[in-house]
Amino acid sequence: MPAFPQSSINGLETTSPARIMIVAGEASGDLHGASLARAILHMVPTVDLLGVGGNNMQSAGVELIHHIGRLAVMGISEVLGHLGEVRVALNSLTTVARERQVDAVVLIDYPDFNLTLARRLRKQIPDVPIIYYISPQVWAWRRGRINKIAQLVDRMLVILPFEKELYESVGLEVDFVGHPLLDVIRLDNDRTKYSERHSLSSKDTWIGLLPGSRRTEVKRLLPPMLEAASSLLQHVERPCFLIPVSPALDITIYELVLARFPNLRQRTYLIENDYYPTVEHCRAAVVCSGTATLEAALVDTPMVVVYRASWLTYTLAKSLVRVPHIALVNLIAEQRAVPELVQGEVTGARIVDELRILLNDQVRRSAVQSALAKVRERLGGAGASEVAARRVLQAVGCIKPEDPSLAELIR
Repeated sequence: MPAFPQSSINGLETTSPARIMIVAGEASGDLHGASLARAILHMVPTVDLLGVGGNNMQSAGVELIHHIGRLAVMGISEVLGHLGEVRVALNSLTTVARERQVDAVVLIDYPDFNLTLARRLRKQIPDVPIIYYISPQVWAWRRGRINKIAQLVDRMLVILPFEKELYESVGLEVDFVGHPLLDVIRLDNDRTKYSERHSLSSKDTWIGLLPGSRRTEVKRLLPPMLEAASSLLQHVERPCFLIPVSPALDITIYELVLARFPNLRQRTYLIENDYYPTVEHCRAAVVCSGTATLEAALVDTPMVVVYRASWLTYTLAKSLVRVPHIALVNLIAEQRAVPELVQGEVTGARIVDELRILLNDQVRRSAVQSALAKVRERLGGAGASEVAARRVLQAVGCIKPEDPSLAELIR
């Protein structure tokens, strides 16, 4: 790694400049990558950031080599349909990393793509530090990947408390940094202003429909969600259905599905650029399994979690998954805190049954919200992005490990 001249920025002894590649493959990774990028640039503004992400990372100062819009696919059969795009992205990232002499690579979640990239980088640029921020969920399925990760990655920055011991067991250097969602979610607490922003009636019963951030998820999950919404028109007083639009997707994907339900036209709203307040102000939500379940938990919104994949993806996953729950929020709670519907269970009728309980049964609502509060406690405090940024900057020599201000943040 090249030696850079010493300087002092924001009170920290630094060596600069440095070039860091950050690779995120989907909407949640784009969000966390943006927070990481802002933290890095706040500490050392001269760092050059480039990689793969979405609009959030680009706005945070990352030069995008590829946009996540073409890479955010879900399962095995979906990946097979996009192999050409994936191959082009892998080739160009490896070339860019080599030709622009990046000083470190930070991989964010998206394991199939990122571990393939890590393998290529190890062969072509063996000395570049590879840091994995937001671990592949090896504790859930394909646990054997942990040995591959140990061979390819220099340091893990994990966001769930039980992951630290798991990765240390194979000899990896690991830091539990806390969950980055705690850095980005701020409660809105103003239902009136929210309703004014989106021309809604605050007297309506707002129900969130969150079909995911991938095209395949929206196409599979939004139709049964809207079937449930159609039924709820007869069972809920003044229902209003709010659908946050993923920044990684074009709004027309949602509009094409919604057009098949003309009876919902006056009661359904596509909400852009206001995700967390939307989820927060809903009385209940139907949520695609994944990070979105934690987001709903952090704003205290009771939810029904749904998961539906292609037959091939589900069949393989069913044989490999070794966890008692499909929802991340339930895994952290170590109980079935919120209802889950999987594959064939994801029907309009089943969603309605679960939603009506969450909407009308106050005892059940209170039990769910109590369990969600425990999930929030287990995720730790805020500051994950800052801790992760410092670890990354240490890896490229921009911050000395002995900086006294570091001790207060490293957990």
